[in-house]
Amino acid sequence: PFVIPEYLQEQLEEFEARYNISNSNSYQMNNNNNPDPISENLYDYFSQILDEHGPLEINNKLLVGEYENFPEETRKVVEDEGGLQPFLLKSHHFVMVDNLIGLRR
Repeated sequence: PFVIPEYLQEQLEEFEARYNISNSNSYQMNNNNNPDPISENLYDYFSQILDEHGPLEINNKLLVGEYENFPEETRKVVEDEGGLQPFLLKSHHFVMVDNLIGLRR
């Protein structure tokens, strides 16, 4: 499993402090306060990729290639959130350090 290397722990702590990531804003919510099913499925899908391959650059062919194969409705959700990186980082499951996105453990 992926673990943030010790030499990056300080940057991770700084990142978390700066952006004040909390579980309360981790997921896009709809009007009746339930997690958006498209977002949930995307988070799960990318979690599986990163769990299998470890941290990847956000523009890695594996991530981008998979994203390009998504249905139009799903890509629109991602684009409405500003693209793949800010969309993923809204979830508490992911963290970005030194241009690598990985799973938070």
